[in-house]
Formats: sequence, C-alpha cells, structure tokens
Amino acid sequence: MENMTAKIIARAVKGQILRGDPAAVVSDICIDSRLVKPGDLYVPIIGEHVDGHRYIPGAIAAGASAVFTSEGMEKISGANPPGEGEADEEAEASGAVWIAVKDTRRALQALGGYCRDRLSLPIVGVTGSVGKTSTRSMIAAALAAKLRIFQTAGNANSQVGVPIMLSRIGAGDEAAVIELGMSEPGEMTRIASIARPDIAVMTNIGISHIEQLGSQANILREKLHITDGMGPQGRMVLNGDDPYLNPAAHPGAEAVEELAACTARFPAVYYGLEEGNDYRAQEIRAGAKGTAFTLVCAKGRVPVELRLTGLHHVKNALAALAVADLLGVDLQAAARSLGEFAGVVHRQEKIEFPLMGVTVIDDSYNASPDSMRAAIDALRMTETRGRKVAVLADMWELGPQTRRYHYEVGEYLGSTDVSVLVTVGKLAREIGAGALAVKPTLSWTALSDYREAAQWLDEHRSEGDLILLKGSNGMKLFEITQQWKKRR
Repeated sequence: MENMTAKIIARAVKGQILRGDPAAVVSDICIDSRLVKPGDLYVPIIGEHVDGHRYIPGAIAAGASAVFTSEGMEKISGANPPGEGEADEEAEASGAVWIAVKDTRRALQALGGYCRDRLSLPIVGVTGSVGKTSTRSMIAAALAAKLRIFQTAGNANSQVGVPIMLSRIGAGDEAAVIELGMSEPGEMTRIASIARPDIAVMTNIGISHIEQLGSQANILREKLHITDGMGPQGRMVLNGDDPYLNPAAHPGAEAVEELAACTARFPAVYYGLEEGNDYRAQEIRAGAKGTAFTLVCAKGRVPVELRLTGLHHVKNALAALAVADLLGVDLQAAARSLGEFAGVVHRQEKIEFPLMGVTVIDDSYNASPDSMRAAIDALRMTETRGRKVAVLADMWELGPQTRRYHYEVGEYLGSTDVSVLVTVGKLAREIGAGALAVKPTLSWTALSDYREAAQWLDEHRSEGDLILLKGSNGMKLFEITQQWKKRR
C-alpha cells in the first residue's frame, strides 16, 4: 500500500471513520495483532473460535495507524485480554483511526479489489489441487528473466490472504503471480473476483478437499471460477496430462461442461509430458543435481536444467515456460532463470546434513495421494550412495475413501526401489500395509507422531541415507528438519 490514507481506505470499503485523522497514512495490512508494525491497518477477523476485535487495543499499542471494526466502540472498550498490549486508554490516545464497517472480512476484500483496480500490470493466477506454490514460484522465476515480479508470500492464497497480497503490489512491479486456493464451494468465486487474473493456470484436479466438495468434477467446477472477472483478453494455461483438464486427449475421461465453456471464452494452451501438448518435455534426464529436459513448442526446442528432481517439477517448469512465452519473455532466458530456482521451503526442499551423513527431501508442508506419489517419484529418481528412506505421515481431508487412498499410496511405494518405510500416524499404517502387499521384503516401522519419528531416525539413520519427509502439515514432520538444522 503506497501512501494510502485512512480516508481513501474508508471510501474504498464504504466505511465510516469513527475516530482519528482521515489523513493518516497506512503502509500495510495485518490480521494478526502480534505481528502488527507501526503504520499498519489492523483488520480483526472473526473466526470460529477467536474474534480479532478483542485484540484491537493491543494492535493499536503496537503502532497500528488504523483499524477496522464491525462493533461499536462501547463493545470494544475494555476488550483487551490480559497481557495483550498497553491499557485501553493509552491505545485510544495513540491517534489510530477507527473505521467502522459492516463486516471486516468483506471490507478487507473490498480493499483488495480497490487495490486491484489501480493496477495495470498483468496478473497470473495459479490454482490446482497439488503444486500451486511450487508452480507459482517457478512462474515467478521464469518471468524474472525479463520482468520485475511480485508473487504471493508463503501460503497467503485465501479470501483473507489474496486481498493483502494485492495491496502489496508496488508501482515498480511489472507482473504479479498470485496463488488462489479454495477448500469450499463459493470460495474461488470470491477470491478470483478480487484478483481478476489475466492468465489462469491450473495445475491439476486431484482429491484434495474432496471431503468438502464431493467429487473431482465438483472440484474442477469450483476451480474454474478462477476465470471469474477475467477480461476478454484472458488466457488459460492447463495441464494437458490431466484427464479432467484435457478430456479430449484422454478417452473415457469425464467431460465437464463448464470447462468447455471456459476454454471457449478464454483460449487455452496445454503443457505436459504427453504428445499433443503445446509445451511438452522430451529427453528427460534425472541426475544427482536435478532434472534436465528439452522444451518442445511452436518456437522450437529449448534445453532446460532444473536443480529439482521429479517429473512433477518438469511439469511445473513447463507451466512456467508457457506463461513466460505468453507474456513475451524469451524462452532461452526464462529457462536459464528457472535453472537458478532452488525450490520452496518444506516443499521438496533438499537439505544436506554433512555431520549426520544424510540428505533430506523435506516435503512436509502438506500431502494428498497425488503429491505423495510425486514425492515418492522424487525419492526414486534421486541418486544416493545409501538407502532410500520414506517417512510418510497421515493425509487429511480425503473423505470416506481415506484408508483406500493411503493403501494405494503404499502400493505405489512398494513398486519402487525405496528400501525403508516409516509411517507416522494411524491412517499412514494403511500405507505400510499396501507397500508390504507389493514388496514383502520392505523394512517398515509404524510410529505415532513426529517425535517418535525423529527419535527413530536419530537411532537408525545410516551414512549416505536419502530421507523423504511427507505428510499433512498438521502431522508436523517439518519439526524434524527444524531440530536437525539446529545441530549444524
């Protein structure tokens, strides 16, 4: 937010200034009172268990220039919880601007929409069941060969995070790559209508959030709302290997009418490993340092060398190169820029621990059956002088077929050269059962939580081991690498 005043903000969200100087300048937006910086606009979000209005006094004491409130001043007075910030009187005396709105969440979204209206740069929106963050980051890396890029920070891809990201795009930025997530019906419509991307990238249609949406077809229908708000010049970049996104190339695949309607309005280009894609990979070679391939497209053949391992990263790179081509970035330069990309923290982050003699592929941020298989592929394709050890934890939000999905992941692992399996959690025991059904000689240990897994690894790791950590974020396998990093 570049020099935006409280008066402008109040007008943008149709709010009313209750107290403070309308000319006060706001520099950023924050929804966590513990992270408020001087000059921030604090937006109290009302959640299932906590109402952010309780923390308004603490946010003001921390230096917030302005706050939204959907409650009357008399209700907020005295709401400061023990130990949170300074006294109410001091907070009110700080001069912060109080802006009354009907709904703080909707006001934040309206502010994000206002910020979007002021932008003229191209915006790339990225969604999909698996790989959104890695693909978003690789698109940003490819575009950075020519343009100054803004991209979503962390996992701020929600109804709350996207408006904040839009507000942070600066005058010097030349393109933005915004990640758009969803987990329930109607959510993508709200987010996409704020972001209004010019290019919509869809990585795949898996079964993440199938518990809430019921079927993969419904997941596709929801994700197609990424096109809501796209202008007449909008384009789509689709994973052509995914049968839901490219049913014409996959006999027997379910065709969703809404997809045909979207691609009729917004021309689509397809990327993937299969013949027929507009941007495809040939001559794929995996090595100790990463993966190399040749991009084949209408403009010719381009050599690409990635510092990442796995066919899914090849696909992510193809999506990035397709977007770069659409935005006029030289493909040779985009490929060189991709070659410098080292990955995203906790998303197949490759970490060397020389004192322990092991290498870790930390893919602990989240998990679904598709991303589990991709992680196993990365483990399979990475060269190592020791054992290949898979530490796999529970996958959440998979609906009534959860146990079957875990078992099938195990069957997939059993078909590889992985020699040691450690499962973490009750559901993950099905992974072990599936793996043993295919590979009875596999060494399998079942543990309850990440603490037990950390202890087991300390006691049983061997020189040269390559260790994969993969599971839903709530299983906290990332704590293992966090602990090990402290020993370096």
